[in-house]
Amino acid sequence: MQLYKAILPIVVAGASIVAASLPVRAAVIQYTDRNAFLAALSSSSNDNYNDLTTGIYPSPLARAIPAYSYIAVASQGLFAGPLNGSQVLSTDYTYDALTLNFTSGAPTAVGGYFFNTDSINEMINRVITVTANPGASTQAVVTGSATNFFGWLDDSGTPFTSLVIEPGAGSPPAFATVDDLILGQAAPAQVPAPLPVMGAAAAFSISRRLRSRIAAARPRA
Repeated sequence: MQLYKAILPIVVAGASIVAASLPVRAAVIQYTDRNAFLAALSSSSNDNYNDLTTGIYPSPLARAIPAYSYIAVASQGLFAGPLNGSQVLSTDYTYDALTLNFTSGAPTAVGGYFFNTDSINEMINRVITVTANPGASTQAVVTGSATNFFGWLDDSGTPFTSLVIEPGAGSPPAFATVDDLILGQAAPAQVPAPLPVMGAAAAFSISRRLRSRIAAARPRA
């Protein structure tokens, strides 16, 4: 019993040192502040849709920005039009979901402005729901702003494969809309350099002392 009491604090201390040396991962982190989201990235590219002329586009619509490509999909087609001096991308059919499938670049961070528009491409103050996959991480808010921002960052390094944008129900009918889509890479987690080495060294030192004490406590033949 005395040997056990002597050894236990050493074991706990060693485990604590090793655990402290391991990086903490939070997996998917959600953002509603664009500046905070951008500050957490090591790199990013933006699609503002200003290269699109106003009109109807067939689905799927292939898009490419530096380091990334994706496909915009809606069951009844897509529409690009002006809003607040910028082109935006939406569906061409009311209550249709707008899906963005990421095909290259493996982004570990995705974000943008998400909102509802009406049949003449003006804002509607209504709930907008956006889901990031994999993980089905969803954000939703009632908004009448074209600068309503949602962002997701996966600091475990798992790439996102798609975003699904769903318009809110009500009258007049709504169209799911996106602007200034951001695709990027999460900044690497900060891990103190000396700590893992110190933790390992302490663990080996403690292990050797434990073996010595256990050997000394064994009955001799």
